[in-house]
Amino acid sequence: HYLTRGNGPEAIVFLHGFCQSSRFWEPTLEQLPDRFRGYALDLRGFGNSDKPEGSYSIPGFVADVLAFADGMGFEQFILSGNSMGGVVCQSFATRYGNRLSKLALVSTGAYVPNPVAAREKADFMEGMEWNRSFFENAVKGFFALLPANWESYVDAAMNAGREAMVQSTQSSASLNFLESVRNIHVPTLIVQGEKDTGRTPEDGKHLREAVPVEFGYLYLERPRAGDEASLPAEHQVADIVEDLHMRAHHGPC
Repeated sequence: HYLTRGNGPEAIVFLHGFCQSSRFWEPTLEQLPDRFRGYALDLRGFGNSDKPEGSYSIPGFVADVLAFADGMGFEQFILSGNSMGGVVCQSFATRYGNRLSKLALVSTGAYVPNPVAAREKADFMEGMEWNRSFFENAVKGFFALLPANWESYVDAAMNAGREAMVQSTQSSASLNFLESVRNIHVPTLIVQGEKDTGRTPEDGKHLREAVPVEFGYLYLERPRAGDEASLPAEHQVADIVEDLHMRAHHGPC
């Protein structure tokens, strides 16, 4: 399942984070510049996508993104991902970089800082009661200021399958892209919220130091009062993508 907006010549695919869905990218889709066609995917097991039995790993999500791009006929496209979606983006870029024209890594990191804690969280989710309060707490953590319609994001988050939540957490905890992102050779914008405690500015700096200097850019987003999005605000990514377009044509900073 995916959402789409725009009719421009340049395709951009958005990948959501853990305990999220394409719903979290809707504000971005609504504000994309005219040159873009935006596609926000529900990763397998999340949102309104299928929840089949089997693996829900980062490499599996990468294969799904590749299949989507092939099915849509994208020879090259922009890929942007938030949090876990940013991990999928890193994996995709290191394997299929020739398919990308630009890359945006939003509020993500090259590795999970505490893999033991992540595996413990996966164990907890495997046995927990699947109730709304868990998802409400998760969604509240994604926002600088809760929007008036924040419960619609909870509804979207609750569509996640248990196995997708558990296995994707386990998979993320087992991966480290700090060395492999050195092979990224497309213009890459790394976006971090200055007050983000999940993926800190330090995580962004580590990524920026690893991506080859001629391709990497670091953008620290300061949250603004009234923002209807997470840290950094997803709906500001429309502006960020435009910034990446300009930077790609004028050289790195």
